Amino acid sequence: MKEISVLFSGGPDSTLAALYALQKTDRVHLLTYHHKLMSHYQSTSGKKKHWNVTKELRQKYGNHRIVEYEDQVWSLLKKIYRQNIIYYFLKYKTFCIPWICGACKLAMHIQTIKYNLEHNIGTTYDGAHKESSDLFPAQSLGYIKVVKKLYEAYEMKYENPVYDIDGTDVETEKFGLSSCKNTKNEHVFFSTQHSCFTGLLIHLHSKLYYRFVRTNKTIDNLSAEILNEKIQELKTLLPRTTK
Repeated sequence: MKEISVLFSGGPDSTLAALYALQKTDRVHLLTYHHKLMSHYQSTSGKKKHWNVTKELRQKYGNHRIVEYEDQVWSLLKKIYRQNIIYYFLKYKTFCIPWICGACKLAMHIQTIKYNLEHNIGTTYDGAHKESSDLFPAQSLGYIKVVKKLYEAYEMKYENPVYDIDGTDVETEKFGLSSCKNTKNEHVFFSTQHSCFTGLLIHLHSKLYYRFVRTNKTIDNLSAEILNEKIQELKTLLPRTTK
């Protein structure tokens, strides 16, 4: 298999996805994105939290097999979120689900597709996991199916190899990594990845509003529906396809 890119936050899910990628190919690109709504992006020592995991991966698998890449998605996130916001608010009766976290993740996917095209990468791994699928749109199967089709338009594969795996922090230890140990027991302020205060508000919004009030449309279906609409209206922000 050719080189693989991984949407990499430093958490146990994306770390396990990176470990799986390292079993499939000789070179893995760890793509880490950030924006202004993310808090506690750095540790108390001033180092970015995901660096500890990256350092351990380099020590175990070699510097030549790990490519680090960081970029901000703030400007793109704002364009995605703000475009036709009144229309989406009136149609879906919410400004939160799924277009804060959803807009953020779509911005990351757009940047990843561009990166893949520039580096001739045909496969991207993501650490999306089922445990948050009913609360966060980018983790839902409906959203994921639409994203797969987006990557396919560029003749790329988008895969979620850890989606159904319980205890991803424990699984990373089986590969000899210690940096993610017990991270699944952490809350709000995570030791190996950034925290997003806005994401916590959306978590509450999901629990208190969508899961109990908007029962006529699940988050899964809603996420897929809005994502399809957004992709169609954002074609000017997407790289050109050969199809």
